[in-house]
Amino acid sequence: MVVCAEPARADEPPSAERLKSAAEEYDRGRRAFLADDFEGASVHFESAYRDAPRAETLRLAIRARRKAKQNARAATIAAIAAERYPNDPPTAQIAKETLDETAPQLQELLIECASECAITADGRVASQTDGAKHRLFLDPGSHELGVSFKAGGSTARHIEAKKGARDTIMLEAPIVPRPSESKGTPSADPAPGANDATRAAGEKPLPPVVFYVAAGVTVALAGVTVYSGIDAKNHPGVDAVRRACAGKDTSCPEYQDGKAAETRTNVLLGVTLGAAALTAVTGIFFTRWASSPVKVGAAPLPGGGTIGAVGTF
Repeated sequence: MVVCAEPARADEPPSAERLKSAAEEYDRGRRAFLADDFEGASVHFESAYRDAPRAETLRLAIRARRKAKQNARAATIAAIAAERYPNDPPTAQIAKETLDETAPQLQELLIECASECAITADGRVASQTDGAKHRLFLDPGSHELGVSFKAGGSTARHIEAKKGARDTIMLEAPIVPRPSESKGTPSADPAPGANDATRAAGEKPLPPVVFYVAAGVTVALAGVTVYSGIDAKNHPGVDAVRRACAGKDTSCPEYQDGKAAETRTNVLLGVTLGAAALTAVTGIFFTRWASSPVKVGAAPLPGGGTIGAVGTF
């Protein structure tokens, strides 16, 4: 079971590399034929023909398949020879003899694809090039054909081959869904750019404005903390506490005022540093800076922390 495959076109001469490969395959085929390995010989001759088409190589492939008693393959190669070399007497003669003797025992299929396709038969590659038309010979019996289209998609056919039968099969390429199409039917089309926004949100969910607000709050807290520190130092001030509380214990009102101011400043400093850390994490790990030309920078805060943002708007 084989399919007729188009070799290299006449207007596309084989390259030096392909000519070298053809010569090597031809020599292997010749040695295999002399060793009575007829199937192996035909495989090499057919490979040589695909690399550099020559009538002589095709004739040797037909003879090797006939001697290997692989009549379906021999008939297919003979059909190629009859089509391509009708004016070469030796080739035309062996092609006609082979088809006359083998075709009545085989199922002949003419496969026409709406676009270029390739064929497999019973899980083995049958066609050797993509083409819109293929001539396939099968031994009588059950066969499974696989058809893959160059443009995409594939289909399968079960064939019950009959002796001496001749049929034509027309095949259309199946509709291949575009990669962007979903399996289900959406209730509404997404807005332009929605998918991009969703992907970006999945990576870093927060827009830059969140960072700006957090940075503003942090800077404001830093200002309040600095003011509180200055106020704690001056009101009532160390000298004033010493004068007013000389000889008294910690219940002295001036001492209590100074202690309260110091505690207030320390609390504000802790809150400011926490806000600065949270703002930095937000800016680095959770903000989509691709949507804004702003970059995270650094600025000093009370207690040694840094935070900030620079950019153009």
